[in-house]
Amino acid sequence: MIINGKEYTRENLGKIFDYAMLNSDVTRDQIKGHLEKAIKYNVSGVHCNPYWLPLVADTLEGTGIETGICPSFPFGCDSTKMKINQIEEYCKVLKGRPGCVDTVVNVGLLRGGEYDAFTDDLREIVKVSHSYGYVVKSILDTPYLTDEQVAIASRCAAEAGVDYVKSATGRSGLADLRHIEIMKANIPSNVKVKFAAMGTENLTAKTIMGLAMGVSLFGTGYAHQIIEEIDQYYSDLVINRQ
Repeated sequence: MIINGKEYTRENLGKIFDYAMLNSDVTRDQIKGHLEKAIKYNVSGVHCNPYWLPLVADTLEGTGIETGICPSFPFGCDSTKMKINQIEEYCKVLKGRPGCVDTVVNVGLLRGGEYDAFTDDLREIVKVSHSYGYVVKSILDTPYLTDEQVAIASRCAAEAGVDYVKSATGRSGLADLRHIEIMKANIPSNVKVKFAAMGTENLTAKTIMGLAMGVSLFGTGYAHQIIEEIDQYYSDLVINRQ
């Protein structure tokens, strides 16, 4: 499959996915099974709840796959200091192994027009995360936001120094593909887009459409399914939207 001049094969498709298992009721055996599939499909990162961080990092050691740090998930309403304390604790668990920080923004600050406080919260998170060498993916939770607020959130996040703007957690509703264009229009070229909260239907089509629209990463628990479907049905697909 070739989209906007880039070729996607079974061998490299995994690297467009952060492979998530974030429900609160998952068991150790389920996490282990998830990690086996993550390694098989060579995904970009694995994102689980913090309790499982040592298991995830130890299992992925040597694979190059990132362990996702998810402070204040899924609401983002903790104080900045609490978020930083979480990040520092989790970074110490990773011990320099591949990782990233997926942080939920404080949506209430944004919706209330407290843009400086919103940006400052993210800026402090970026500062500590980057000090450990980890990129920051800011989860905007776009289902809560108007189009104008998505644009403002994207600009504020970019000002704070994030590496990615990400659509949603999945707890606020399904993300809308049209928000990709809004996010991209309001960030500089060095900031990338991650699309998540895709739901459970038409995932392969949403992934292909997202790639065509300029998404760099997708967050989903169904990466294995999408990779198999693209390999089976869309390997000859060519899209040039540029």
